[in-house]
Amino acid sequence: MKKIVVVLLLVFCSYAALAATPSKSAPKKAKIETLMYLVNRADSIQSFREHAKQVSIIAPQCFSMDAEGFVGGEVPPEVLEIARTNGVALMPLVTNKGFNQPLMHTMLDNADSRARAIKYLIYLSLRDGYIGIQFDYENILYTYRDKFTVFVREAAKEFHKHGLKLSLAVVGKYSDDRNSESPGGYDNWSGVYDYTDLGKVADFLSIMAYPQHAGFSDPGPLAGVPWVKQVAEFSLSKVPARKLSLGVPTYGIRWTAVSADQNVKPADFVQDNAGAQKKKWTVKSMWFTGLKDVVAQSTPIWDETEQANRYELTTADGANSVIWYEDARSLQPKLTLAVESGMPGISAWVIGMEDPDFWTMLDREFRVTHPKSPAVKGTQEERAKRAARLLEGK
Repeated sequence: MKKIVVVLLLVFCSYAALAATPSKSAPKKAKIETLMYLVNRADSIQSFREHAKQVSIIAPQCFSMDAEGFVGGEVPPEVLEIARTNGVALMPLVTNKGFNQPLMHTMLDNADSRARAIKYLIYLSLRDGYIGIQFDYENILYTYRDKFTVFVREAAKEFHKHGLKLSLAVVGKYSDDRNSESPGGYDNWSGVYDYTDLGKVADFLSIMAYPQHAGFSDPGPLAGVPWVKQVAEFSLSKVPARKLSLGVPTYGIRWTAVSADQNVKPADFVQDNAGAQKKKWTVKSMWFTGLKDVVAQSTPIWDETEQANRYELTTADGANSVIWYEDARSLQPKLTLAVESGMPGISAWVIGMEDPDFWTMLDREFRVTHPKSPAVKGTQEERAKRAARLLEGK
């Protein structure tokens, strides 16, 4: 009888030990910070509404600055409501209006104009509860490199006094050689950005690793993985990984051949038109939803080297047309590249243009982080008075 009891006890203890042994857990997801750019379009705002929980920072392109440093624009009320309801950090963009080059040069040449722009942006941030502002100043002559750095240094100093973050969207490049290639060219687009010095004073840089090909080139991927790796490696050699965000495109571009007597239409986004236009193509930015009609006519071709899809088709009037576009499959290796390089995450242009499967891939592969946002209390008038007092140091 004792032997039976002992055997039963051993069996019970063995079972209990097995039950207490932890099972193999699923692989831990990599953390990622998703900064999503937004434009004031219904489909862009709707996508934000549907996927707010997967957005770390929403960055509406809504403010513009004139030559004297006056800032105009507003965050769409719907976007404010969605962000506040879901605890999404707000970091609006400010641009030199229309990416106007003379306007930007005039502002950089004038200390009062620079100070005015900085003060306006701090006031808006304090009033409406932004975590900060992203400078999206583009189309600046490379000879203004030092003056641009001075402006950013001045801004960062004042922003940080008020607990605000300052980030910059900068054109991607893989060299600082004036003869090197970069989207839109060195002289007017990428040369003005001193990655090293900007990285020292700004909270982070969103490196626009796109468009590799656009209105300034023949058809090709917007962000082929080999090219993106070059841009990322150069950026990492100049700026600590923790202060970088890898800019990725969510859209596509369609190139359509034109005859010599046809006018070439510009692309929808200014940055896709930078540099000398290729006169034999007209280009159009494609939202993913716009591919539905194309799918019925053609089969996508996956480029294993570039890690991207394209369509090749003929238009109704017989012209050749090529579409390169980004989807969940092409974006996944770029997101992985960012986090494996030590960057906090990505900056994606633009929410609303993306493949719906992007969100599924994001949820499956990554864990989205969420920076803390300032609490927004009181009416706009009350908040405006408080922001004005803080600006005056009261």
